[in-house]
Amino acid sequence: MNCDMRIIPVIDIMKGLAVHAKGGQRNYYQPIKSRLIGSPNPIDLALALRSSFEFKELYIADLDSIMGIGNNLDLIKKIHEISKMKLMVDSGINDVEKAKEILQISIEKIIVGTETLLSFEKLKSILEFAGYENVIVSIDIKDGKILSKSKEVSRLNPEELAKKLELMGIKELIILDLLRVGKELGVNVDLIKSVLNSVNIPIITGGGIKDIDDIFLLRDIGVSGVLVSTALHNLKIKREDLLKI
Repeated sequence: MNCDMRIIPVIDIMKGLAVHAKGGQRNYYQPIKSRLIGSPNPIDLALALRSSFEFKELYIADLDSIMGIGNNLDLIKKIHEISKMKLMVDSGINDVEKAKEILQISIEKIIVGTETLLSFEKLKSILEFAGYENVIVSIDIKDGKILSKSKEVSRLNPEELAKKLELMGIKELIILDLLRVGKELGVNVDLIKSVLNSVNIPIITGGGIKDIDDIFLLRDIGVSGVLVSTALHNLKIKREDLLKI
């Protein structure tokens, strides 16, 4: 049992607004409607998450940057400065220049997602530039397959890729099931167990969390952290629930 499990709230940003990510269908994402606060302003939302749950860290996905249609870098910088939360940011980082750009904000961790990863060689250069301890790789999965622009990455199964990344020196992984994101379908326990059994580094999971029982389940199989969004905004997970973790 992992008694030090981290619960990490997520804010997905698109065109300057926090949006409700659902099933990876980004063309249909709408501004988030949260019961915590009546605004899709990402700064207000970060402050609401901090005050309502006392979260000290936050995962941000810059969807514009991931899709290559702009970025929300200035906004992310303001969230960091105003909220004082530790940030882990996925902004579609796939080369050293993009890593340098996001590290200038003094964020806690940069996320390199397989969705935008171009090659293992590019990943190695990012790791050497940013420092292995500052990078988390997200294994992005859709329809049971790894999502990536790199054929050498997408041809592997999640367990094979996790092991390869561990051997490269990666210190922490995210397993992100994009089809389950925002749908509260529950987690893919079999997949997560299989990846956990493949490596000896901490695993964070995301996608499908519907209530506190899912978090207990993940804690008990050895997951080190959980990314949560929808269940927080519709209050299916409350502050008193998290105190039980």
